[in-house]
Amino acid sequence: MRWTVIIVFCFSFFIAKSNELDSLMSLLDDEIKNKSRYEQMKKNRIEAILSFLKKPALDSLERFRYNKLLIGEYEKYNFDSTVLYIQANLKIAQDIGDKKLVNETWITLGANLSNVGRSKEAEDVLSKVDQSFLDRQNKIRFYNVQRRLYENLSYYASTESFLKYYQSRYNHYKSELMKILPEDHEVYLDIMEKDLLDQSHPEKCLSINQQRLERTRIGEPRYSLVTFQRFLIYQATREYDLQKKYLILSAISDIRAVVKDNASLTILASILYEAGNTEKAYYYIKSAYEDAIKFNSILRFEEISKTLSPITRSYQQLSDQQKDRLESNIIIISLLSLVLAITIFFIYRQVARLSVARNDLKKSLEDLNTTNDQLKEANQKQELLYNDLSESNLVKEHYIGNFLNIHSEYIDKIDDYQKLVKRMLMGRKYTELLDQINSGRFVDREIKAFYTTFDQAFLSIYPGFIEQFNDLLKEGEGIQLSEGELLNTELRVFALIRLGVDDSSSIAKVLRYSVNTIYNYRVKIKNKARGDRGEFEKMVQEIDAF
Repeated sequence: MRWTVIIVFCFSFFIAKSNELDSLMSLLDDEIKNKSRYEQMKKNRIEAILSFLKKPALDSLERFRYNKLLIGEYEKYNFDSTVLYIQANLKIAQDIGDKKLVNETWITLGANLSNVGRSKEAEDVLSKVDQSFLDRQNKIRFYNVQRRLYENLSYYASTESFLKYYQSRYNHYKSELMKILPEDHEVYLDIMEKDLLDQSHPEKCLSINQQRLERTRIGEPRYSLVTFQRFLIYQATREYDLQKKYLILSAISDIRAVVKDNASLTILASILYEAGNTEKAYYYIKSAYEDAIKFNSILRFEEISKTLSPITRSYQQLSDQQKDRLESNIIIISLLSLVLAITIFFIYRQVARLSVARNDLKKSLEDLNTTNDQLKEANQKQELLYNDLSESNLVKEHYIGNFLNIHSEYIDKIDDYQKLVKRMLMGRKYTELLDQINSGRFVDREIKAFYTTFDQAFLSIYPGFIEQFNDLLKEGEGIQLSEGELLNTELRVFALIRLGVDDSSSIAKVLRYSVNTIYNYRVKIKNKARGDRGEFEKMVQEIDAF
């Protein structure tokens, strides 16, 4: 009995841990989708500061202060802009001859250069700091930047002599810091945590890390750093679930703080890739790569490139396998459709044998069978059109998904229609059934649904089609859509031309218009062309996707 309780307890514990990780990963996925919202908030703050800088009456110290606010916003968001405003502040400090501000600015520049791996430049910049003019706060900053610089250099030392030199410089600045730091200072705790980790004391390390974690909150850059360092502790103890948990928390905090110079998402992608979760890994490494582009750090690009290539290759292979499975499913569905058609035919034969009085219903069933054949033909044409439109694997996946949904809906509709016919036959409601079939409402409804499906699918691949199409027309001749419209008839005609369907007869069949009507639409629009009418449709076919 006791062992049963222990087993149940352990099982419940592991289930809870798994659910927690799943919830955190789901939250991370949502935050990645909302990255633009957080970025817009940062851009709004930057614009607000820039509006103050545009005031003509600002003195040098006020301009220095606003530049410093901009540096704080751009740090870990855009390296080039960070350096630009640091250099602006350096010029201001030098022009007014304030050595304290000059030193402060050199330290800020050295810290940012060191963070992106430009260590030699950081060394040169920090050598310009006049330590005799450093107050206590800037002395702590200066020693800490030097400590981190030589810590980073020791990781990449190419020879034993360089390693010893970097370690000695690191120990020197660490020692200087420990002399002037109070024991509850963040830098002091950071140093102690690292030393304890290096000395293999994870329990004490966690205690200090927890103390630091309680001083910050998610969405702050410091929270991202402290949770990342907690990941390093659990990496040393090989607690894999806790590693992932704190990498996820660090990545979420990076997104909320709009930190583009981040490492958590890249390492998380690598861990998931090694665990076989290629799709998730690709999603995360793609997001990390986008961040690196915005931040523009060579060091971060090098780190991401080591993970990006194998994940991308594996993801491509997985996509190809999924495509093959989808093609197999299409064949199966087609066979099921054939079976359905044969079944309908035999039902028709049975109904025809019931009595001579049901001759009128025979025609109705023939019409129903014809409608089914038309729907099958339309689906086959859509499949062929989809194959012709495959500009990328993403397009293929998108249209296969649409095809499966539409085909399934058509099967359901035919099944419902068959049941309706059967009920009316059983209830001898022949006149009502004939009226239902002759009304044409079913076909009209399906045409309208087809237009809506086509518009949504096309605009998801060519979201800028309408704008680029109107750019090809003369001033004032652009097509204006009514409220609620995605595309109108003119746009659908040229949307099909963009997809490679340039024959008026084919377009007329797809849109269910006469060939003459389609021809008139084409001529009418080409007469509004901004350039050569003869080249207009060629230019439409060159409109960009995605």
